Amino acid sequence: MTADQFFSLFHQYGLILVCAVIFCEYMNLPGFPAGVIMPSIGVLIAQSELSLLLTIVLSVICGIGGSLVIYALCYWGGEPIMEKVFGKSAKFQSFVKRCHEYIDAQHGRGLALCRIIPVLRTIVSIPAGLIRMPVRWFIGWSALGIAVWNTVLISFGYFFSEKILSML
Repeated sequence: MTADQFFSLFHQYGLILVCAVIFCEYMNLPGFPAGVIMPSIGVLIAQSELSLLLTIVLSVICGIGGSLVIYALCYWGGEPIMEKVFGKSAKFQSFVKRCHEYIDAQHGRGLALCRIIPVLRTIVSIPAGLIRMPVRWFIGWSALGIAVWNTVLISFGYFFSEKILSML
């Protein structure tokens, strides 16, 4: 999805579209890159009468919701689902093991840190579910990391909207 396509859809659907896209982005669905979507949301909010703060709050809620879907699938489906999706990939098994060790060593803080690292930020829900991290920890630490990531990217688009639009 390009920024122009997203702008066009935003004018039709507003915050409903924002919520749906962020939910899908945190479920790690292809076609929703945060580096394009989040700043675009900020630009659109700056050009509309919508609230930046409300948009960020909704983005965090929808990000947690999308992350919870992946977390729940891994928590209750566990290894059998992951083996069907990734096979017996040594690379994936190594990734899960490293994430597990990191999250355990950081007592949950590692999850918040993973949420601000590109690529890792959306797939960290997988090992969190596989290791059966307590849901309150998962939501709390995820909310912190998601809030930082979304606030930075959406605010960037919002505060630099004029510069961004002049480049299009």
